Amino acid sequence: MNKPIKSRLATIFFLLIGMSTFLIAQEGSVSGRVTDADNGDPLVGANVIVVGTNLGAATDVNGEYSISRVPAGAQRLNANYIGYASKSMNVDIPTNGNAIGDFNLTVAALNLNEVVVTGAGIAVEKSKIGNSIGVVDMSALEDAPITNFSDVLQGREKGVVMLPNGGLNGEGASIRIRGTSTLSQSNEPVIYLDGVRLDNTMGASFGGGTPSRLDEINPDAIDRVEILKGAAAASLYGTQAANGIIQIFTKQGAISKPQFTAEVSTSTSSFPEDRFKPNSGFARDQATATRMAGLFNKSGLKPYEVISVPMVGWLYDSGSRQGVSASVRGGAPGATYFASLRASTSDG
Repeated sequence: MNKPIKSRLATIFFLLIGMSTFLIAQEGSVSGRVTDADNGDPLVGANVIVVGTNLGAATDVNGEYSISRVPAGAQRLNANYIGYASKSMNVDIPTNGNAIGDFNLTVAALNLNEVVVTGAGIAVEKSKIGNSIGVVDMSALEDAPITNFSDVLQGREKGVVMLPNGGLNGEGASIRIRGTSTLSQSNEPVIYLDGVRLDNTMGASFGGGTPSRLDEINPDAIDRVEILKGAAAASLYGTQAANGIIQIFTKQGAISKPQFTAEVSTSTSSFPEDRFKPNSGFARDQATATRMAGLFNKSGLKPYEVISVPMVGWLYDSGSRQGVSASVRGGAPGATYFASLRASTSDG
C-alpha cells in the first residue's frame, strides 16, 4: 500500500473518531415533577419515558424524576400513572444541559372487568366464572334502617333468603343460599370475616331461642359483603361450601384525604292510652287495702272499694332517644387509620 493511500485512510480514521466524539457529546438531561392536577399532591411511582428511546425514570416520594444522557434536540416525554390519564409534552434538550418537564395528571375512570382467582389457580373475568358472586355494598345502604347484620342481607341479593326467627331477644335469622340442600345436616353457609372463618354454630339457647353471632358485628364497620353461591366453590373452601360462602370485609384505613362522616338520629316511642283498659281490683280487708293505698297512691282506700290502675301504660311509657355517630377515614401519605365515635342520649 503506497503512502498516499495510507495517509488518506489515516485521515478518514481520525475524522470518524472526531465525529463520534462530537456525536457522543450531544447529550443532555431532563427532570421535573409529576403531581395530581386536582390537589397538587405528588404522585409516587409515576413513569416518565422519552418516546422512541429506552430511557425513562420513576418518580420518588416527592413526585420528582430525572433522566440523564438524553439525546440533545427536540424530544417527546410521556408520563403515566395507574388510575390517571397519560400525558405527553415536547421538550428541547440542550447539549450538556438540563430541561424541565413538569406534568399535572388528572384522574381517569376506567371500566375494567373484575378479576377473581378460581380454584383452578388461574384468574378469570367475573362474568366468565361458573360461580355466581353477589356483592352487597354498604355505601349504597347508608340511608337504610339497618340495626344488625341480618338487615344487611335481607332482600339484598338474589337467591339469599333470611328465615325469620321466633321473635325472642337476641335471636338471629337463619341464612339459606339457593334453598335447603340437606335434611339432616346444617344448611348454614360458611362465614369469613376478613379472611378468618367464623363459627356461626349456636352453642347455648335461651328459652328456646338461638342467639346469632353475626348480629354481634357492628354494621357501621362493614365495607362490603360478598356472597359465593355456586357449589363449585368447594374447590376453594371444601365440601362445606356447598351451602355457599359469605365473606365480610370490614372498613380499612387508606392513604387519602381525610373523609369525615356524621350521622344524627332521633327516635320517639309513645303508648296509646285507649288501646288497653286499666286493671281493676279491690281489697277484702283493711290491711290489704292499706298496702294497696300505699302502693298505688290511693289514700283512704277501704275494703271492697274498686280502684283502676293503668298497669300496661306504666310498662310502655313514652320517651325519646337521640344518637350521634361520626367517623373519619383516610389521612396523610404514609398514615393509615380508621376511627369512629358514637354517643347516644335517651329520656323516658
